[in-house]
Amino acid sequence: MAVLLVCQIAGCVMSKDYERNKMMSYMGCKYGEKFDFLESYAGQAGKNYSMILVRSREHKERTALVRLSEKNGKRYYEDNYLAWILRDELEQTEGDFARQCFGECKIYYKIPEFVFPFYFKADMTPEEFLRNPCSMPQFYIYLQAGEPEREEWEKKLQIFRNLNAEKGYKIRGTLSFAASARDYEMINPENFAGSDYETYEAYDELLFSMDEKGNFRYMRWLSDKSA
Repeated sequence: MAVLLVCQIAGCVMSKDYERNKMMSYMGCKYGEKFDFLESYAGQAGKNYSMILVRSREHKERTALVRLSEKNGKRYYEDNYLAWILRDELEQTEGDFARQCFGECKIYYKIPEFVFPFYFKADMTPEEFLRNPCSMPQFYIYLQAGEPEREEWEKKLQIFRNLNAEKGYKIRGTLSFAASARDYEMINPENFAGSDYETYEAYDELLFSMDEKGNFRYMRWLSDKSA
């Protein structure tokens, strides 16, 4: 029994090492970069897949999830590294729309904590990415507007939505109205969605999401203040 148990454990370790090596090889072939393994992610209960976290050797700030799953005897590799590759262009595209509608602002794309479908290629364009409902791109838009007039900003958000809908883009996000100049200035690409964000204060925030037809799935204010 002891020998059998040791063999089973060894076989499990060899299988995990094999899967990890295949996932690392997949990332290198897909993106033409070298990656380092960081850690394993536990699989979801009842789901047949393995997931790991990796880091780009060339861009140390970039970490990505990689998933290997099986279905009907076929293996599928999926990851979210494409979000890093497209981030600057996504922020530029949506930033142009945002400034047209809201004036001076800061806009950031949040790297997702999920993998994209296997058919998302490394050369996918920002336009294709924004049009695909599986991308689910999320943007944080920060404004120096003081306490907002809700009706006015809802109209501006409608225009922002229309600009995206005309292009077939499907996005979600938050308009955040900084409580002070200090709060606005403190927001940067490193802290906009991290732990340091807790020191930031907003008068209010307007959350929104677009559906596959370009309409609002929801548009709601975070606080319960009266309009």
